[in-house]
Amino acid sequence: MFLILQQTPPLTIQTDPQVAEHVAEKIARLQLAMESGRAYSLSLNEAELNQWMRDNLAIASAQQANEAGLNLPPGHQPTAQQVQSALKDVRINMIDHQLRAYALFTIYGRDLSLQLDGTLQSEDGVLRLKPISGKLGSLPIPRSTLDHVVQRLFDSPQNRNNFKLPPQIASIWIENSTLVVVTR
Repeated sequence: MFLILQQTPPLTIQTDPQVAEHVAEKIARLQLAMESGRAYSLSLNEAELNQWMRDNLAIASAQQANEAGLNLPPGHQPTAQQVQSALKDVRINMIDHQLRAYALFTIYGRDLSLQLDGTLQSEDGVLRLKPISGKLGSLPIPRSTLDHVVQRLFDSPQNRNNFKLPPQIASIWIENSTLVVVTR
């Protein structure tokens, strides 16, 4: 239990003061290509991807996360919406063709960190993460457990649509520490 409560330090991520403008321009070009039905390739570096996530994910303020203490009755699991409302930080590192994702969230009044390493894939129009390793707090997650949990996350009926790519997106992957999105 102590290892779970001992948080993994947040990832150090690349930053750029003008990255928000670059990301907005790149996303606008991607959307225009998708609307016009022409092929396009979008590349986001680590700073751009993290900026896009900060702008588009529902990351709670410290006060909101503390209020989302999620005091649930025993035996009840928090909903995805409750956990999302308690999300305090998300960071992604991209190393060669892999990613390392870090999330800090508040659940049951405690801050917990989760770190996952893996490869990003798109199969049959669905985004997938193939896990390599992971930690809940400082506790390493056994590979078999990690595979099972990630598979359940991506295959669950309530999440299936969350990971479905728009029909105009042909594939997504990480190459040379860059996220690549290709349209049809």
